[in-house]
Amino acid sequence: MIRRLILTSGLMVASAVAFSPKVFAQSVDVQFTANVGPECSFATPIPGTLVMNSPTPGPVPPGPGNLSSLAPGGVSGEVDVSCNTNANLQISDVRFVSFTPTNPPDPLDPPFQPPLPGFMEARATTPTDQALGPGSLLPLDVGNQTVEVDMWTNDPVFEAGIYEYAVTLTIVP
Repeated sequence: MIRRLILTSGLMVASAVAFSPKVFAQSVDVQFTANVGPECSFATPIPGTLVMNSPTPGPVPPGPGNLSSLAPGGVSGEVDVSCNTNANLQISDVRFVSFTPTNPPDPLDPPFQPPLPGFMEARATTPTDQALGPGSLLPLDVGNQTVEVDMWTNDPVFEAGIYEYAVTLTIVP
């Protein structure tokens, strides 16, 4: 009789478990949202090198007085740009920064005068497009891209020394 009681109790427990509603088996989705704003940023730029340009046809005006990154031996500057939205890159300024003469200046000579701004030009290039001169816009794609920057300047005479120029790039919507 105890066997029957155990067997009956076991069958009752098994049927209660088998036919009871599954209240513990529920699921729910927890939603997540993100608001990512548009952003572009520059990496650290790699400076370019200007060299004296010999008279040759090409994108740089020919003349013995040209300093150019496009001349043989010159090196383009580079900067990596990372954008999560479409934007434009603008050449906003090309300027003379400094001059250090090779020989000490003669106190009786007038001080060195940098080239006039009209003599300076710059170009920014990506694999798909280019912008020439201040105010020009260069479309930037979403993602990472390298922008190559060239510049050149013309003056009748370049005194021996170290010249420093800068090209300012600005990301605009």
